[in-house]
Amino acid sequence: MSVTTSEAARRLGVSANEVRRLLAAGDLKAVSVGRIFLVDEASVRTRLRAPKGRGRALAPQIAWAALLEASGERASWLDRSTRSRLRRWLRGHDPDAIAAGCRRRAVRVDLRVLPTYRDAVMSTQGVVVGGMSARDQIDSGIVAVGDVADEMYCSKETLDKLSRDYGLSQLGAANLIVRMPTFDDDQVLTRRVMPAAVVAVDLLESDDVRTRRLGAQILTRTVADQDR
Repeated sequence: MSVTTSEAARRLGVSANEVRRLLAAGDLKAVSVGRIFLVDEASVRTRLRAPKGRGRALAPQIAWAALLEASGERASWLDRSTRSRLRRWLRGHDPDAIAAGCRRRAVRVDLRVLPTYRDAVMSTQGVVVGGMSARDQIDSGIVAVGDVADEMYCSKETLDKLSRDYGLSQLGAANLIVRMPTFDDDQVLTRRVMPAAVVAVDLLESDDVRTRRLGAQILTRTVADQDR
């Protein structure tokens, strides 16, 4: 579904000019119909959920590097100087600011999958578990509150295949959160579970206060572990 720029501005509490700036920066998505831009409603909802931090969003490749480095992995595409600056940035910002800086790491789509197919979707090759779905691998003491949506990362090609095979849809109550990384590197999707800092940022984008608090705790602990 799509909304007008004025409706997007109303929902976000910003001016129409700010909506156009967000579109130009890639923080919102839109399609053009003649001379009219229609803003993707899902990207408006994602923007509303995004942690409110100071500073601009990091470029996707830097955001992924930050989250990998915070998790104890070395981002292969960084040089020594950039790695040093990025680690200082991580130490100098609180969890909300880090999550806000990394908000352009992926495009989020909320979908509906029939419960019969949920396990098959999550175990498909090319799917990387994230968010609350990764809780057991990140911290076995995490307890989900209520019926939470499954969360995963995958490429657009994998999502297209899953949609064809299992009838994923944007109709009905969403029970599957899919994030498509905006940076293409083997280090991002060649794994089964996302590293701790990525999972923490996913949690920080939740609508649930307790889940966001949990994400902040995990990210604080994960970043601190790298200085030991």
